[in-house]
Amino acid sequence: MGLMPIYPPRPDPFECAICGKQQPLQWCDMSQMDYPPICWTCEQYGWRLGPVTRKPDMRLAKQIAALSEALSEEASRKIYEEARHG
Repeated sequence: MGLMPIYPPRPDPFECAICGKQQPLQWCDMSQMDYPPICWTCEQYGWRLGPVTRKPDMRLAKQIAALSEALSEEASRKIYEEARHG
């Protein structure tokens, strides 16, 4: 009999810090569980930051990268709007 991985309990509902959608939206595979503050989709596919992974350390690194990219994009948008509208 093979060993089964032990996953943390499902998180309470939260709003994704990047896309703003309420998570978790539906049941999903425990290996693709959303970890607050970012949903699985934004973490893994949002900016294509490396390979899709289920490894906890890599997921944390991808969350940090996704958050920093979202902040950078938001800052660039604000700078552009201020320069355009004065």
